[in-house]
Amino acid sequence: IEKDKKVLFLCAALIIAASCSLITIRTLIGYSDMHIASKILISSLILLGWFGIFPIHLMQKANIPDAVFAPVSFTLYTLMGFVFILFVTLMLRDIVWFGLYGAAKALGIGGWHLNPKNLSSLSIANMIVVIFSILLTGYALYEGDKEPEVKDVFIYSDKISKNLRIAQISDMHITRATPDIQVRKLVHQVNGLNPDVVVLTGDTIDDTPSKIEDKLFSLRELSAPYGVYVIMGNHEFYNDIYASKKLFDKLGLKFLFNGGFHINKSNVFIAGIPDMGTMVERINLWRALNKSTKEDYKILLSHTPTIVDGLSRDLVDLVLSGHTHGGQIFPFHILVKQANKYLAGQYKVNDIDLYVSRGVGTWGPTMRLFAPSDIVMINLLKK
Repeated sequence: IEKDKKVLFLCAALIIAASCSLITIRTLIGYSDMHIASKILISSLILLGWFGIFPIHLMQKANIPDAVFAPVSFTLYTLMGFVFILFVTLMLRDIVWFGLYGAAKALGIGGWHLNPKNLSSLSIANMIVVIFSILLTGYALYEGDKEPEVKDVFIYSDKISKNLRIAQISDMHITRATPDIQVRKLVHQVNGLNPDVVVLTGDTIDDTPSKIEDKLFSLRELSAPYGVYVIMGNHEFYNDIYASKKLFDKLGLKFLFNGGFHINKSNVFIAGIPDMGTMVERINLWRALNKSTKEDYKILLSHTPTIVDGLSRDLVDLVLSGHTHGGQIFPFHILVKQANKYLAGQYKVNDIDLYVSRGVGTWGPTMRLFAPSDIVMINLLKK
């Protein structure tokens, strides 16, 4: 079944990449009289942007030195982000342009210079779109590299007998291209918040575990009186969940796979389950919550937020999730929300509190556009 899913995903990705490439090329240079060599160069860059993910994955499978892989993958992923922004900007421009021209024509003021088919006007409009997309890409790279903002969430309950601060880190997506200093800075930032517990809610690893062990060493420095816990995301599954578990154990991170624990003298119970998007048949809520009591304030760590739809308040009080990245690059937010229902932030579902983190890392391009990264600080307070 998983093999069939991968084949379907690959076919869908190829179809989308091919379609978007053709639309972008046709819209941008199809009606231009620029030199053929320029057209070939621009077309090649657009194709490389849309299909760049495939050579990156081939490079990941090969033993290419990190010093080569890191800059090449960064360049290809950035080009991928740029052509996505360019495609969206071109589509939005044409929708607005044709709409305004239609309205102007209906009012009798739609001159030829306003017509989207005017090649002179089209060339100028294309140049503006390209420049705007480059600037937007630069801003998205800046947002992707920014220090995560800390989101304070305050939850009151009469079940809680002792105030607690839980730091949630999600979606680090550490690969061999991740700079070591980026992980160290994150660890320093989280430790500076003085949490009682630290939880990593999936997609910490996004590469072959054995090839990024040195990148993860800094995670051993995460410090909290009641421990540091980690659950599985879909990318740990893609990159060998068992090797990931061994690496987490080696780093001193407590791996919750259908398991849970009590926090001393607080009446708080924290449980963790595997990612429901990839291992739904392995989820065992009974086992995860088995050691809890009715009097406990129960927190469930689930990488995918939609798990909350099948829960009731007598089972769980709070769900902490990630996975969505908050959309990462606008307007991808729209598709992500359709696929996951809960995009980012705090929700109330079936009388259960849900918090969906945008995560601290990125998948693919190291870019974020109107979806800033975050560290979530859950403040559990006695009512």
